[in-house]
Amino acid sequence: MPVTWDGDDRAGWQHWTAASIGLADLAAARHWAEDELATLGEAHRIDALLVVSELLDNAYRHAGGPVQLRLLRRHDPCEITVAVADSGSGAPRMRTPDPRGGRGLLLVDRICSAWGVSHHDDGKVVWGTLGCAESGLACTPSRDDNGAGRSR
Repeated sequence: MPVTWDGDDRAGWQHWTAASIGLADLAAARHWAEDELATLGEAHRIDALLVVSELLDNAYRHAGGPVQLRLLRRHDPCEITVAVADSGSGAPRMRTPDPRGGRGLLLVDRICSAWGVSHHDDGKVVWGTLGCAESGLACTPSRDDNGAGRSR
């Protein structure tokens, strides 16, 4: 499901809005997400928090900083969508890793069943969706393991 953040797309989302754009704000956003996802099983919580961290970091490094972090949790099936809005106009792209970086979107692509970007007049939203399970429930695969990109 692409995230467009148009009228009907906002229902059910939890969001954290940056007061400013600094490293302390990134840490605050990660702590907020950790609290919001506390009832997930540990493996899925770690995966979701890794996606949160990578998308926040990419917005900070490449788009002037995140404006808002958004989380949408569905229960049947258990699924989490992480979205980071920023004011940048560029499109995220996977690249060959090198000593300077390039692993973030590769991790997002590997963890998420789908991910993408929606451009808007005031920037963009980069999002990723992954399967989950409530704490104490069995882990169920959210996608096949073919390693393909974007939507599966």
